[in-house]
Amino acid sequence: DPQELSVGKYLQQERERKGLTLEAVSLATRISSKNLEAIENDDFASLPAPIFIRGFLKTYASFIGLEPYKVVSLYETQTGIIGLPAPKGLQAEKQAPRKKWLLAIPILIILIGGGIYWLLSPQKAPQSPSLSPTPSSPAPVVEVGKASLPLPAAPPVKEKPTVPEKMVKPQPEKKPESKAPPAPPKILTPSSAAPAAASPAAPGEEKKERRHILRVQAKEQTWVRIQADDQPEFEVLLEPQEKAVWTARRQLKITLGNAAGLDMAFDGKRVGPFGSTGQVVHLQFPLPEGKKPGE
Repeated sequence: DPQELSVGKYLQQERERKGLTLEAVSLATRISSKNLEAIENDDFASLPAPIFIRGFLKTYASFIGLEPYKVVSLYETQTGIIGLPAPKGLQAEKQAPRKKWLLAIPILIILIGGGIYWLLSPQKAPQSPSLSPTPSSPAPVVEVGKASLPLPAAPPVKEKPTVPEKMVKPQPEKKPESKAPPAPPKILTPSSAAPAAASPAAPGEEKKERRHILRVQAKEQTWVRIQADDQPEFEVLLEPQEKAVWTARRQLKITLGNAAGLDMAFDGKRVGPFGSTGQVVHLQFPLPEGKKPGE
């Protein structure tokens, strides 16, 4: 009688009666052997939130020929007596990654700002040499003015016979100062070309930033585990109407605790659903050639 057994022992008894091993059940249901052992030992504290435990129980019960809802009802009756504070702790642990992400956001902003400043500062540096030739260019203009001023002032000065003749001779000697015109080549035209040459690099960087994009919106409460490329896995619990976007350069690996709980679009194309309510599925985007979602 299932009422005399715990939900875990009831499932274990039926599995052994059919001559099935945990490995066979794990391969067929895609529930890990570790989670199956926890279920049969009634160790629900080491499993995810109750909504996912119900999904595991439905899948397990259906596979070994039991009524899924009777098994779930037995689980709810059993855990209602025990209380099971552990799932709350798990939910707190799941919230911890969110807090870590929130703490990481200011650091990312500082790093991005520093990167932008570093990229822009080299472009400002070449402008300083271009300022230095500008004062040199007015210098000869002032000297020309000085040369023009003596002409009107020359008639009143009585010292003309002595000074002007001597002044006229040094003036051609000062003509070497007219060598200042070669100074304008110091206007660093290559500097203006340098930033222009740097600008073509931007399109190349934009191409590198192209990523695969997966957008989801929850229709039902759904637990999701995500891994982008080689980054660490993280988990999230989406409530109805909540949205999320994840990106990756090569691929996204996703586990859904509720296969019918999300509307999904990958690279702008709608995909799914990949199963029924409460079913646990494992997905990979983009899909390998010749494979279907969940395989």
